[in-house]
Amino acid sequence: MRGFKPTTVAQQTHGFMTSCAKSMALCAESAVQANMVKAFSNQLKHHAKPEEVKGFKPNPLPCLRHLNSVKDMKLAQAFQQFAHYLPWGFSPRTDDRGEHVAIMDFSKMFEMGKVVAGLMYVDAGCAYPEHNHPPAEIYFLISGTAKWRWGGHKDYRRLTAGNLLYNHPYDWHGVEAGPTPVLALYVQVM
Repeated sequence: MRGFKPTTVAQQTHGFMTSCAKSMALCAESAVQANMVKAFSNQLKHHAKPEEVKGFKPNPLPCLRHLNSVKDMKLAQAFQQFAHYLPWGFSPRTDDRGEHVAIMDFSKMFEMGKVVAGLMYVDAGCAYPEHNHPPAEIYFLISGTAKWRWGGHKDYRRLTAGNLLYNHPYDWHGVEAGPTPVLALYVQVM
């Protein structure tokens, strides 16, 4: 991709993750959430160093054509500067091949140790299917208004950017994007 400089993208991504971690720490409403954010922050400070970035190649999937609609927070606006250069991948839970949903796993760029973290992008009017898994997980909503199922709830509830969601192990969760795309950062601590 023209203009792609891995070290610059790594620095921008690391700065973005660090800013997200600071915002998430302010939103944490329980000790469990705070501990997960702390583990993510510690990984960023001590191990996921931008100068030790892994070899990666940009993979701008088709859904990112609507990236200019991701702008609810300053974090989302900063993200637009480097988002197309990230190693996006298809979600294993959808069969759309990146037309409407994309996942970006930070371990493709940095050493993340026992922290699994990344970005989930869902196009306006589309959904990320309900699923569950053994590790607890937090989502930090960076952009978009959407209906979310999380935290043991049986129904979907409307949320906007700036919310931090927590899923206990095996909680069913999913998202239905509203009139703009959803961008969320997820973190699991193994």
